[in-house]
Amino acid sequence: MMHLSEMICIVTGANSGVGKSATILLAERGATVHMICRNPRKGEAALVEIQRKSKSSSLFLHIADLSSLAAVRAVARELAELDRIDLLVNNAGVYRARREFSEDGFEMTMAVNHLANYLLTHLLLDRIVEANGQVINVSSESHRSGDLRRAPLESIVRGEGRYSGLKAYSDSKLANVLFTFELARRHGGDGMTTNAVHPGVLSTRIWNQNADPVSLIVRLFKPVMRRPKRGGEAVLRLASDPDLRGVSGKYFKVFDESEPAEMANDRALASELWDLSAELTGC
Repeated sequence: MMHLSEMICIVTGANSGVGKSATILLAERGATVHMICRNPRKGEAALVEIQRKSKSSSLFLHIADLSSLAAVRAVARELAELDRIDLLVNNAGVYRARREFSEDGFEMTMAVNHLANYLLTHLLLDRIVEANGQVINVSSESHRSGDLRRAPLESIVRGEGRYSGLKAYSDSKLANVLFTFELARRHGGDGMTTNAVHPGVLSTRIWNQNADPVSLIVRLFKPVMRRPKRGGEAVLRLASDPDLRGVSGKYFKVFDESEPAEMANDRALASELWDLSAELTGC
């Protein structure tokens, strides 16, 4: 596995779970990592812990609530000042059992899990392309249960109609894969690469904030789930394995390339989602 000492990386949701694990592994191998976290207290605590575990002094913390388009733009302005951006890991994600809305009027799960990814990537894309860098979007096998054709796409993004937390999460994870494939089609020729990855069925905190049946069942099985480090290892492999250099527009199930759900290959849907995301985020 290649040494990463010259790489400048950005990881969203870096204070816990897959994001934290990926940050530790990247830092251990010499990469400079810029961590994006929502909560200042948790972000500071994670920074100290990751510095201790990785023995790295090349870690930087940025605070941003990615449910807010204004906050995404603000942190992007900070990061656009970097000399280069070799890797962007769009990892931050939420699950909401009950319908919630972002300050911009979007369904919260889609706001954080998709629109933030789209906007942050768009705002940093020139710097990523300049470095022949890569974008890794953390998705999930639950994308197979997503259905972005069941209603008008904007209605889904805005959380209109009947609501199911699990359906909203699955829809957002499908959006991650569609976005990845469309990004590869539109900008792959510019020298950058992008892939989506399912990090595994892991014991992470994403299910801790809800008391619905789905979250309770997941928490019941946490003792037998794999640790978040496996997800971090999946991200690290995509970022650093020489055999994957140049591979783009693919979906990986942990370490192996996998065929995604049929709807993830719907080019018309991917293009529609891209154009709608551009309109809604003001790009």
